[in-house]
Amino acid sequence: MSQTNWEADKMLDVYIHDYFVKRKLHASAKAFQQEGKVSTDPVAIDAPGGFLFEWWSVFWDIFIARTNEKHSDAAASYIECPPCCILQLSLQSSSIFYNLEVNLGHLK
Repeated sequence: MSQTNWEADKMLDVYIHDYFVKRKLHASAKAFQQEGKVSTDPVAIDAPGGFLFEWWSVFWDIFIARTNEKHSDAAASYIECPPCCILQLSLQSSSIFYNLEVNLGHLK
């Protein structure tokens, strides 16, 4: 496994732990942290419900917009966007997230 994938795995673990804590699933958070040797450092994106919950909410809104007439205006805009535009936005957000993690890592 490459170093990039390893770091991605570690970051996912940190955000899963953060999700457990924010959902007040403290026993699960503790077990996951101990078994996975997950860092207890603060997350870079500290959303009130947890980054994973925020991400899931956006994903679900867009996913459901493709199959259901009742969806948000933001989701409608996204599904009407050409595929090349979606790829560009995805790459930009990935780059922003990576740069945020790298910059915060240097502050430690």
